[in-house]
Amino acid sequence: MKLLITGDIHGRDDVLQKVLKKEKTFDMHLNTGDIGLDFQTIENSKMIAVKGNTDYYLDLPTERLIEHNGLRILLTHGHLQNVKYGLTELIMMAKEMDANICIFGHTHDPFYRRIDNIIFINPGALTGIKDKTYAIYEDQKVSIINVD
Repeated sequence: MKLLITGDIHGRDDVLQKVLKKEKTFDMHLNTGDIGLDFQTIENSKMIAVKGNTDYYLDLPTERLIEHNGLRILLTHGHLQNVKYGLTELIMMAKEMDANICIFGHTHDPFYRRIDNIIFINPGALTGIKDKTYAIYEDQKVSIINVD
């Protein structure tokens, strides 16, 4: 199973299209919010997304629990769990939802760590000032990839 994980696009469809051109095959495209794109672009990108703190006009849930291939994947932006100040609230939420994988954004900093047997992944941002990054989860491995 291959997951393409993007986040914090903030309207940069050009960068998203670069990623999609590079990553032609995947089972799911998960996005952590702060998309800044219209629904047609989201749909064309085969994106399963959540609402970020800047997605004022997108009617999306703030979190999703996705069950796929025996995994429970929690997808959220992270602003409601205050991830810029630590992962305590997010860890508690992932445990309560019995998630195997927790995917979040908001900080724009790529991150991967196993905490209490839950894999936490932040793909970074496609609008990163220093680096434009996304993540791939495949065969229980996580890769953080620079777009450029």
